[in-house]
Amino acid sequence: MNLFEKIAAIMQDVQYMAKDDQVSFGNTKYKALSEEKVTGIMRAELIKHRVMVYPVRQSSSRSGQITHVDVVYRMVNVDDPEDFIEIASCGDGADTQDKGSGKAMTYAFKYMWLRTFAIPTGEDPDKISSAELDEKMKYICADCGKPIETIIKTDGEPWAPPDIVAYSNYRFHRDLCGPCQKAAAKAEKAKEKEAQYVGA
Repeated sequence: MNLFEKIAAIMQDVQYMAKDDQVSFGNTKYKALSEEKVTGIMRAELIKHRVMVYPVRQSSSRSGQITHVDVVYRMVNVDDPEDFIEIASCGDGADTQDKGSGKAMTYAFKYMWLRTFAIPTGEDPDKISSAELDEKMKYICADCGKPIETIIKTDGEPWAPPDIVAYSNYRFHRDLCGPCQKAAAKAEKAKEKEAQYVGA
């Protein structure tokens, strides 16, 4: 696949990411999407689709406690290193000492992913009420980052998110959606076979 086909495949894999963090300062509180979650999910996609990303140009400036960075990242097709694109991003970081640049770079890196792959964060206030949104985002898969939704079991009965989460925590010790539970079970079986082979 060329790079654009790989980007399209990643966009198919990562439909959106739910906000997973709570930010507060003073009387202000809001939900945010952590850089750790974004980077973790996207790193797995880069490995899967054989794509690399790294910064090639960066400039920064500081005004008071705010550091601003402009970064250009290069996204490369590992299977054909001449197949690449460059992506511009920017970020601001507030810090009274020496961490402003790091915060700004983290912000720029996170939003490079979200904008390049057109990843929504699961919130559209024009289409869904706060109560509906809170309910929808109540159960999020720890592996893929998608909301855990009701599954119809083989006997035709619905398997509701609270029950899915209860089972996945008992079985896998984390919140997992149906497809990720299947993947986790498959990985466990492979590990068991490997252990049997090594012990033989």
